[in-house]
Amino acid sequence: MDLAAPICIVGAGQSGIMAAAELRDLGYTDIDILEAGAQLGGYCQTAEIDGETYDFQAHLVIQQDFGADFADTAIHRLLTRHPVEMQTEALFFVGRDESGKPRSAVPPHFIPLFGLLTPDQAADQLAEAWTIIERAVRDKHGPGIAGLNFDRIPGETWETYRARHAPLVGELLQGITLYANMRRPRQPAETIININAHISGHISQLAKLILSLYPEQRAALLARMPESLLAQMSSRLPVTLSMRYGFISLLHRMVADLDLRVRVNSPVIAIEPLAPERIRVTTRVDGEPQESVYSRVIVTARPAQIREIFPAGEIHQMFAERNCPRTWTRSYLIKVADEIIEFPRKPNSPEPLGFWVIEPYGSYTDTDPEQAAHRITAVNKQHPGPYWVCFSNSDTSISDAAAWTLAKKGLYLFHDPELITETIAEWPAYPSAAAIRDGWFDRIANLQGRDGIYFTGEILSGPTAECISAFARDVIPAWFAPAGGYGDTESTA
Repeated sequence: MDLAAPICIVGAGQSGIMAAAELRDLGYTDIDILEAGAQLGGYCQTAEIDGETYDFQAHLVIQQDFGADFADTAIHRLLTRHPVEMQTEALFFVGRDESGKPRSAVPPHFIPLFGLLTPDQAADQLAEAWTIIERAVRDKHGPGIAGLNFDRIPGETWETYRARHAPLVGELLQGITLYANMRRPRQPAETIININAHISGHISQLAKLILSLYPEQRAALLARMPESLLAQMSSRLPVTLSMRYGFISLLHRMVADLDLRVRVNSPVIAIEPLAPERIRVTTRVDGEPQESVYSRVIVTARPAQIREIFPAGEIHQMFAERNCPRTWTRSYLIKVADEIIEFPRKPNSPEPLGFWVIEPYGSYTDTDPEQAAHRITAVNKQHPGPYWVCFSNSDTSISDAAAWTLAKKGLYLFHDPELITETIAEWPAYPSAAAIRDGWFDRIANLQGRDGIYFTGEILSGPTAECISAFARDVIPAWFAPAGGYGDTESTA
């Protein structure tokens, strides 16, 4: 493929900007990035108050992999090339004591298990979960959540998979699952785990917790843990980081460093193949349609947007509501007068920044109607001060006022929190359990490159900056290698 050939990327969110960066690395010079919104960032949204930037959705950068100092992550490579000001964050789980007061503690859903296991059993089961995850990542046969080399029986669902593993193994794997997929019964086991840096870090932190619970047996327990887990536990790098001026600061830095061309307020309304290496892309600008012709097109939009761009045909059917049902999230920026829990901090240190998990994701269930309507899953302090960001699942059938009333019930860390601002957005829905069992990922793979049109985005890569950047790193060179390869085929598998 000619390096001067025009390429269109639909969407200027994480996936779009990171795909463009990979194309620049390959030497492509003519890239248009079309963004429907008024600024780049896509699903990433920010709010500014009192001189601070608060992130909704995209937030944490988890610098973790299997090995010393969390080496070789895709997001670390991007941050090295395009440095922005970072800040360390801390991860705390919050439970309640018998009186109902909040306390920083072992993740609540692990407490019953730790009471039933001996120290050796806890260490062995944690090591088994780590090994399952490490093998799935190391031996994966393709990018994204569909390429994991998962130790499962073909066709097995999550329920039966968990039942045949030791209790702590199942709880570990469920507690760090892909959010949306976990919430659907009979999800295929090979897709339930969102294999990314966050997971490996989660287990290494739990390993440290187990060691702290049994200090007299520390040496014996360490001897039961895999070398790669020990290497990560001893890393000098922080578990989590965030961007001092919001995740969008990284995207702006990449756009400037790579001289990327981003056109905002340019929603794509149609994509039509005309001939080999001729694809007409129609946008709406100031209410009027505008047409351009490209050699290749990369679509990073959400399923609902893809359905509008392709109103009929196989692509429309693949991303239809029955295969990719809509889900929603509300996020709140709140102000609190006081916090009724004291989080650990080093003496004389500044107020810590942190990600406080109020109700671990693993506690969510489809069987609770009120949870299905609206549920706060986590709150996050991104800067010192009185402001916190809250994340939720949501049902758009309830009003904003009703959602906030339900949300306040989950904010038991605070007395009478004040709502400052709210966002609601369509979550980048993942394929339904039925669609995955029917081979959805394989059929999408067979669509890649047909008529010069490709699909990326969270629906294929999984969430977090590491998943998204690693997916772009893996697929873009394969699809667009200038000297041949997938980028020159009519259809790629």
